[in-house]
Amino acid sequence: MTDSGVLSASETCAAESLLSSVLGTPVTIRAAEMIWRRSHIVRLRLADESSVVLKRSREENPGGRGRAFGAELAALELLNGMDTAVAPRLLGADAEAGILIMEDLGPSSSLAHSLLARDRGRAEADLIAYARALGAMHSWSNGRSVEFAEVRARRATSADSAAPDWLGAIVGGKERFLALTSRLGLPSDGVDDEIDSLEVLLHGAGHTGLVHSDPCPDNTHIADGNCRIFDFETSGWGPVALDAAYLLAPFPSCWCFASLPDDVAGPALQAYRDQLTSAGIILGPEWDAAMTAALAGWVVARAEALGQALDEDRDWGTTTMRPRILTWLSSFTGAAERTRALPRLGSLAQAIHEQVSLRWPEPVVPDYPALARPGASLARLPRGWEAS
Repeated sequence: MTDSGVLSASETCAAESLLSSVLGTPVTIRAAEMIWRRSHIVRLRLADESSVVLKRSREENPGGRGRAFGAELAALELLNGMDTAVAPRLLGADAEAGILIMEDLGPSSSLAHSLLARDRGRAEADLIAYARALGAMHSWSNGRSVEFAEVRARRATSADSAAPDWLGAIVGGKERFLALTSRLGLPSDGVDDEIDSLEVLLHGAGHTGLVHSDPCPDNTHIADGNCRIFDFETSGWGPVALDAAYLLAPFPSCWCFASLPDDVAGPALQAYRDQLTSAGIILGPEWDAAMTAALAGWVVARAEALGQALDEDRDWGTTTMRPRILTWLSSFTGAAERTRALPRLGSLAQAIHEQVSLRWPEPVVPDYPALARPGASLARLPRGWEAS
């Protein structure tokens, strides 16, 4: 039994007991080490030289993620049913002890690594691998709502929402967004009704499944051209456009943000569509409206951040908040113009963009180093980041 201090004695006993039961042989944990300096994610080194990853429920849940452990456990158990894995395989869980144990995916790099490196071909290939993995998860889970509900009944508390976190954030952001428009002196007649219609538009395409709800470039493991996605703490059952539109926004919940040009995002989005089409899922005209609604939802959900950015531009990862907000506003207004969906909300977002652009003449949306145009401002590399 390890005495590393990373795990308590009771957690170590629970993990060894769980692994022994799953593997059918006595298991001893030789060492335990935090991953990414996060105390709730731990790599366990076993006596037979193999390793697994333990994740435990957090004592503190940033962003109000009180349901994070149950959401991740339910998602991983459901995804264990896929023949070709797009997530780490769940080995077992002890809900009473607040731990789950999953496959250790081993050494690799992430989409964040490739975007922040200098190899354009690699970044483009990894974006397509990422899109295919999302498409595979969405197409496989489509039609499995009853199975997901059964898993949740076993793995989540009755008070937990089955929906992905973004849906709650959009609903919760409405009043703050309307208050912000009032602060800016902009008319918002009819906008509240369009905000209320976002969930209907998102579901209107009819394509629901397991939604990751935080598919950031660093939540990926890419090896040999294959992408695996992890960290399902915000996941739930809902409209899959909430994940797919990450390639259009881009990346509205991610520290590793920069410009994602159309000529790079386009092939990735096509790879996503091809993945669904190969599974017999056809994306009709309603799909474009659903993607527009997702982009609109992030503008609404980020109202508090927008209001804060009016006064101060805070750092976050590869850039600050103002370039992100300008990009997300532009992404939504462009989509609204193309699809003619949400005309009032689109016009208001355009007015917000124009007004904050006058207030913020200095923000520059950076390029990812791998996709950089000559002379462009580059996304900052976080301290200690290894651009492998």
